[in-house]
Amino acid sequence: MNKKLLFTAAAIPAALFVPTVAGAVGADAVTVTGKNTVNETLKASIENLPANSIVKGYQWYYVDGSSDSKNKPISGATAASFTIPVEAAGKAVFVEATTTKGDKYKSEPRSINELKLSITAPRIESSSNYAVPGELVQVGGAIVTDDAGAKLQSNQIKYSYQWFYKVGDSFTIIDGATNDTYRIPNNALTSGITDIMVKVQAKVGTSLVESVVSDVVTVSNEPSDSMIEKIKTLLINDNKYNVTSLESFKAEVTALESKYQALSAAAKANVKNYDVLKRAATDVDLISKLNEKVDKVNEVNEKDLSKYLKEIEEAYDKLDLLQRSLDLNDALYTSIKNILKDPTDIEDFKEVRRLNQAIVALLDYKSSFVTYVPTSIESLKSAVETIEKDIAKLSQNYRATVQNQAILSDAKSDIKKIEQFIKLFDKLSPKDSPSKQVTTAKSIRTAYEKLTYKQLQLVPTKYKNSLLEAENAENSQIDRLNIEIDNYVGDAEDSYPIDPSKDSWQGHVNNVNRIINEYKGLTKNSAAKIVGYDSLVTLQKDFKAAEKMIKDMDAYQKLSETPGVAESKLKTNYTNVLKAYNKLTSLQQSLVYNANDFLLNTPTITVNVNGKEPADKAAALALKAEVEKLANVTKYTFAQFESAVNAATTKYKNLSSAGRKYVTNYYLLTAASKDLSGVKSFHKKVQTAREETDATKQAKKIQTVQTAYAKLPANQQYLAKQQYEDLLNNRLEDGNAPDITKLNNEIATIVTNDTYTVSIEKINELSTQYNKLSSSDKKRISNASILTTAVSDVKKVESFMKTYEKSFTSNPATVIKAFAKLSSKQMSLVSPEIRQSIIDMDKGQQQSNESALKLVESINSLQVNGEYIDDLETKVKEIRTAYDDLSASEKSVVKNYSKLTQAESDLKKVADVHALYVPLTDDNAAARKAWQTAYGKLSKKLEILYKKMYANDL
Repeated sequence: MNKKLLFTAAAIPAALFVPTVAGAVGADAVTVTGKNTVNETLKASIENLPANSIVKGYQWYYVDGSSDSKNKPISGATAASFTIPVEAAGKAVFVEATTTKGDKYKSEPRSINELKLSITAPRIESSSNYAVPGELVQVGGAIVTDDAGAKLQSNQIKYSYQWFYKVGDSFTIIDGATNDTYRIPNNALTSGITDIMVKVQAKVGTSLVESVVSDVVTVSNEPSDSMIEKIKTLLINDNKYNVTSLESFKAEVTALESKYQALSAAAKANVKNYDVLKRAATDVDLISKLNEKVDKVNEVNEKDLSKYLKEIEEAYDKLDLLQRSLDLNDALYTSIKNILKDPTDIEDFKEVRRLNQAIVALLDYKSSFVTYVPTSIESLKSAVETIEKDIAKLSQNYRATVQNQAILSDAKSDIKKIEQFIKLFDKLSPKDSPSKQVTTAKSIRTAYEKLTYKQLQLVPTKYKNSLLEAENAENSQIDRLNIEIDNYVGDAEDSYPIDPSKDSWQGHVNNVNRIINEYKGLTKNSAAKIVGYDSLVTLQKDFKAAEKMIKDMDAYQKLSETPGVAESKLKTNYTNVLKAYNKLTSLQQSLVYNANDFLLNTPTITVNVNGKEPADKAAALALKAEVEKLANVTKYTFAQFESAVNAATTKYKNLSSAGRKYVTNYYLLTAASKDLSGVKSFHKKVQTAREETDATKQAKKIQTVQTAYAKLPANQQYLAKQQYEDLLNNRLEDGNAPDITKLNNEIATIVTNDTYTVSIEKINELSTQYNKLSSSDKKRISNASILTTAVSDVKKVESFMKTYEKSFTSNPATVIKAFAKLSSKQMSLVSPEIRQSIIDMDKGQQQSNESALKLVESINSLQVNGEYIDDLETKVKEIRTAYDDLSASEKSVVKNYSKLTQAESDLKKVADVHALYVPLTDDNAAARKAWQTAYGKLSKKLEILYKKMYANDL
């Protein structure tokens, strides 16, 4: 087999490849299958073509005569299948297939069936049986079909329309009305267009069909007119619905609304009174919901009932006369009155007076301070809850008349404050470290000192004791540390009061480190009570200096015991260690426990003069003995030491070079010379301080001298001690120098039992003294925090006193409120006389005001079951006069004053409507209408009031 040929053949679409068919006999022609009907599909078949023919294309033709040249190719019909278009109806078609060799094969012609069109009668579609002026009507029906069986598509059908209107007994065309819709003119009725119809023509290809005319539709305003008349029946007049029951009226309104919505837009536009229907629907819904709310009153919990009833009352009061006409026989109004029925005034007022006394009885006044009569949180809370429950039992009108409810509010606030304060003790535990207890106690103390005098009395004693115990948790630690520090440093001047040894050395170092760490863990106030801490820190540093020296001396001792060590090396080592030792202070030297062993183990030094002794050898040896004495400075006064050093230096200089070699301890003379120079320099500082004539300035210079003395090496300290002590013992006396101990003790005594025992002036005086102290002296005032708090309290009290002086007479309530905010200690800074005057004023405002309470009764009596009483105007004027005569504090008791102003406003509203009244006559319809409209807007309460006041108008 030729594989290449096979591949090529395989690449040809199967539909175009004609295999060899055994037994294929007949004409070499294309055959066509399918129905000869428009929109059906004809298909070309090439089964009868010669074997192995390959068709490359098709063309469908219309047959036009006997000549092929006249046949017309059908545009776009170049596939094996062909959907018959409407244009082919009544014509003959055939297909021609062309092969790759150029051979052409035709099919026999197929005659396409002609179209036999029919159309149904058209109809005019409208929103009702009538067409309304302005309405857009549309053609319906007019369905086109082919009786011969062609399945026509909508896009193959082209419609044309003509609208007609009736003139006499005939119809004539409506110019320009040739679309499938027609807008009826708004003036159709006046223009004589009262009946219309339409005719439709359809074209499919070249075939035409025409319909019969549609049924006649009458143009009329009937849908709108009918709706208008039905809506009118909803009202009897502008202020009253035509209602026999709310349910039937609601059903009627709902039905009309449904019919209205079914109207065309044009018909809706003609219903000019639709707003009546719309409002009726709204009003029915409003009344229905209000009825539902009243029915559910019993389901409302007690807490929300007051608000719920108020909402019902306000909702009904907003109804106008037309809306209230839906409340047949005032059934809803009566139900609301029943649930809002006022309780008996007499019993309520008895209870109000009792509650007023019970509230005032919560407070006690002693020593110009206010406290609660119940002395515990539990008893106070119980008393407050009992009173509040009794207040809640009062009717809504009388709850607000209970006086001094601010006392209850303050009590609840104080209870909450103390409960929060007690909660702070959850953070305090005796198991905590002393420092943590003190730190926690400090934050609790801060909160404690902010409590008012009343609040403080509610704090249980056990919590006060716990606070004090926590604040003093570090006291035993402080006492122990002070003893330990004194044992280590005491009044040390030249040596520490300990005698360390090789065995006890590390124990002392560890103890000092422990004491310092404990100090760092103390709170600031506790740390201020530690004495000698700075000296202990110095001891810690001196231990380090002494430890180095001890190691160096031990190293020398080992070197001296080592055989074969050169004398020069041993001498150099000894000299260096001795120099370092002599630089230590007396206190540091007192810690070097191996110093004596070192000093006694001087190195042996051999003098080599090559066998030639100098003539001044004897003098050199004598000088060596003199220098040896300089090592012990305690044998000299400064003057003697200076003379001895100068003399020895001169003698040394006079020796020959060979003779100087015999002065093997010359390093002692060198050290003595340095000590002499150092003491002279120190003496200059002493002299500068001694010459200062200003005591304060001298004190500062003496501090400098003291610091310098503490840093001098031991030998220099001894030699300088005489002048140093002479300076200290003869310092200038400063008459103005502060007595730190006295000031600290005075500050400690300014507070006792949470109240100040001194005046504002004394606190300011102590503050002035403290502020004059130097920074170092301020650190010595361990009670500084007490003074700081006192100064802050003084500022707050001074601010309060300004308020007192400015407002106590004109606005005492402001002063009372500000006074209540002061803490217990702050209150104690206010003089007893002023405290008492504030308390008296507060008590005066708390007394039950009988005249004001009676006025409250009178105002409440203006309405009975939600309706104003007869002769309301006269009663309101009397109450107004009585109210205006009350004092400002009495007026504050009249919590229902708004009811009086509401009554005055309602009287004016009714009078304003009455002013519009005119009797019904033929010539005052507009004025009468205005009065009726205004009257219709009155609430039920005002309608009843109007009838009582102006019965003749009705």
